[in-house]
Amino acid sequence: MSSQITVHRDDIVKQGWLIKKSKFLGEWRRRWFVLTPQYLCSFKAEGELRNPTEAIRLRECHCVKTADDCGKENALRVDAPNRVFYLIADTSEDKEQWIGKIGQLMIRRTVMVDERTEFD
Repeated sequence: MSSQITVHRDDIVKQGWLIKKSKFLGEWRRRWFVLTPQYLCSFKAEGELRNPTEAIRLRECHCVKTADDCGKENALRVDAPNRVFYLIADTSEDKEQWIGKIGQLMIRRTVMVDERTEFD
């Protein structure tokens, strides 16, 4: 799926370097992350917008928070259905910005019901 994604510059909400824990080897790797309204994508190089190494579909995620269980400073976690993604920011401020922006985009729209509507 991620190899078919192309990010459009106009869709970028936030971008920057984060360190990501790899899925299979558990190694920490520095990646360029790009956040859009639909995805959090990682790339090997800054400025790349095609064929991300990882693409997290935000509407499927159910939590983003500080990763106290990681044992690393400035770590955050994004909980997806089949995996927890651990990421490390350069600073505490940067970590909080990533958590805030990702969290805003994860919020599900709720249905508003007009108080005057009557239900039978």
